[in-house]
Amino acid sequence: MQKLSKGKPSLAVWYPMDGRTDKWQLYFSTDDSMDGREVLDYYRTRFQLEFCFRDGKQHAGITNCQSTDFRKLDFHFNASLAAVNLAKAACKRLGIAYSISSCKSFIHNAYMLERFICVFGINPDPQVIDKLFKELILFTARAA
Repeated sequence: MQKLSKGKPSLAVWYPMDGRTDKWQLYFSTDDSMDGREVLDYYRTRFQLEFCFRDGKQHAGITNCQSTDFRKLDFHFNASLAAVNLAKAACKRLGIAYSISSCKSFIHNAYMLERFICVFGINPDPQVIDKLFKELILFTARAA
């Protein structure tokens, strides 16, 4: 166990008020000027950043740039993180649970559907296309 600083650590205790679960979570901070709400907000922000980097590494190729030029690396990192954030925003807009792999599957399936329509020269009926997209969303959600 790591030794704490000379001051007393701030402790924030989180527990659900709606009764969905009986799990409690403890959050610590050595900054004694922070109240419990601030500690919780910092942890939530930190975890969101960690999830962004994790998804960037696993799905958006954040570690695949081979350049040594700072500007090129900066652009690559920003492009990867932007792709992750756009995927998250797209999932939220479409009303599907956020998972970058399910979002990638959905976007791929939508692209393939659009490509089939274009290549085969189908004159799409808007009602049929809406039905296909709804089935596509359900198929992607079931697969994930």
